[in-house]
Amino acid sequence: MVERIQSLLAKFPEDEETVRRLAATDARFNALCDEYRKIIDLLATCEAQVRRLREHRALLEDELLTRIEGHQPL
Repeated sequence: MVERIQSLLAKFPEDEETVRRLAATDARFNALCDEYRKIIDLLATCEAQVRRLREHRALLEDELLTRIEGHQPL
């Protein structure tokens, strides 16, 4: 159960007792926690992909600029 609510506890640490109580007693709250965790995980994956794409774009821009300026890569 802790894994399911871990990101929620990090977001709302002041409400830890309430979050834990709801997680233990409310099925709809648990479903929302599962959905929230999945979204957090998806966002983390997307953010990592965006970082890699930006790095790749920067490398391509450097190579393109080198070509535009008439230089050949080493």
